[in-house]
Amino acid sequence: MGAIIQLSKELANQIAAGEVVERPLSVVKELVENSIDAWATHITIDITDGGKSNITVTDNGAGIASDELSLALEKYSTSKIKSIEDLYHVMTFGFRWEALASIASVSQFEIISKPANQSNAYSVSLKDGHMCGPTPCAGENGTKIIVENLFYNTPARLNYLKTDKTEQQHVVDCVQKMALSYPNIGFTLNAGGKNIFQYKSDETLDQRIYHVYGNDFYEHLLPLDIEHTGISLSGYISDPKVSFPNKNRQCLFVNHRIVSCPLLYKAILNAYNRFIPHGNFCGYVINVQIDPSQIDVNVHPRKQEVRFAGEQELFRTMYHSVNTLLENVSLENINTQTQDTVSHGFENKVSETPKQYYTGSGAKFKAYSPYTDRTTNLAQASIDFSKAVLSSGHHSDTPEEKNTDLHMTPLGKIIGQVHNSYIVVETDAGIQILDQHALAERIIYEKLISSEYRAKTQWLLLGVTCQLQPKEMGVLEQYSEIFENMGFDFEMLSHGMVQISGIPDFVQKEDIENVFLWIISDVWEQWINRSTTLEEIRNKIFASTACRSAIKFGHKLSLFEMNALLHDAVVDYSSTCPHGRPVVYEIELEELQNKYER
Repeated sequence: MGAIIQLSKELANQIAAGEVVERPLSVVKELVENSIDAWATHITIDITDGGKSNITVTDNGAGIASDELSLALEKYSTSKIKSIEDLYHVMTFGFRWEALASIASVSQFEIISKPANQSNAYSVSLKDGHMCGPTPCAGENGTKIIVENLFYNTPARLNYLKTDKTEQQHVVDCVQKMALSYPNIGFTLNAGGKNIFQYKSDETLDQRIYHVYGNDFYEHLLPLDIEHTGISLSGYISDPKVSFPNKNRQCLFVNHRIVSCPLLYKAILNAYNRFIPHGNFCGYVINVQIDPSQIDVNVHPRKQEVRFAGEQELFRTMYHSVNTLLENVSLENINTQTQDTVSHGFENKVSETPKQYYTGSGAKFKAYSPYTDRTTNLAQASIDFSKAVLSSGHHSDTPEEKNTDLHMTPLGKIIGQVHNSYIVVETDAGIQILDQHALAERIIYEKLISSEYRAKTQWLLLGVTCQLQPKEMGVLEQYSEIFENMGFDFEMLSHGMVQISGIPDFVQKEDIENVFLWIISDVWEQWINRSTTLEEIRNKIFASTACRSAIKFGHKLSLFEMNALLHDAVVDYSSTCPHGRPVVYEIELEELQNKYER
């Protein structure tokens, strides 16, 4: 080991930046939080190349006096706390004042600021550890910070960043959440010279929810306003009559700070468990107001994790508050239905058991992947969608051409449908029970990935309009060609609106908007959370499209529909759907005979 030395200030700041500045999003979050702490009423964020080339944050806050500008770039200089006691009662976002020093150490940095009582604005710049200023310059009241060429002096860090579009979407998502936490503050976000969104100052929370999450959440808001044992919960949750395909409409704040808190997520999830189908998600924007002495926000430099002194009490308060609100809404809906029934003269039917919103089984499924082969159980492994069937020529025949008996198919004789979900087929070896949704899903998927497949578009007499969030619009822009090749015809309008004029021939016309939004949501989850190739994204879109478009569980099929489905099934595919669930279960004749001791 070498001799112990003291690191240079520049190197120490770069090491600290490794924890504070993970990606462009980290810079935006730190700078916007400083603007909020400075009592800004409007904050403008401009980014270029996902924030790698340029991040500029401009606010109309209190500003920094010229004689304090240089000190603001020194590590551990702060106006937020003065003693250890202050740390336990801090309500501001920043308090260590290490973010600016860390950001400046890995970028070309400039800060321009002007308090209202100062005649001129002043600027300080920092590059390669060399500070220049403060220098008089033009500027409005407030502060403007320019961060250019992020990680230019630590280029290895750039290798861990995603595409510009992905980094941009991280910024969009974070700024929208901060805008929800402070609806009284106006927010403007521009990316590459294009306006992504602009929210006005002095909005109410429900108005801000409308602008961020759209009408589908806004029209089903339930106000939450609870105080219990020193804990205050305020905001909105979604009516259990609606649910969403992902977690994109979920925001949780503690003292208006965006936090990651599995404890509270679980409390909300448990409260909704009986009210919405499994696999769907609720929406909520909730702020937890709690005595700062009862939480520790100093767990990590990014301050996204917090610790609570009374975790169990907090969990119970959140769970019971949300659950009680949902129960009351459910009972209110039932009473309304009962009154409507009585008013229409059907008093004899009022005694029927009232229905809850949630009709799902609550069964848990594994996270399957459409890109991996899975070993099936013995019964499934014995099934062979054989080459004999594939080469028999049946795949080009229709029931009318070859057989007038609709019970007969290349896979066997149709016995019937069970629970409107499974098709039972008699074969020479025994019987097969086919999951109609998984089978239809696999058929659509195989068509889409086939190089010989040519999309057929069914045109809509009246177009369907969808409202997309900025991140959803980003997905559609990124992969528009794939959607078009599948048979979707659409036009991206202004303000996040998309006009759909044509859909693939396998998509039901009754559910166009939901299918389109669910596919985009599935692709968003794949795109934003993983490093994927274009081919993987393409397959994910195809798998999502197949799943969302296929015949559903519980859908009653006619004999003709079952026959057509089994004729379509004569393709070369495995015995699982694209997500890995089994398509067919077989019971051999010998097994049946053994059951009956024959």
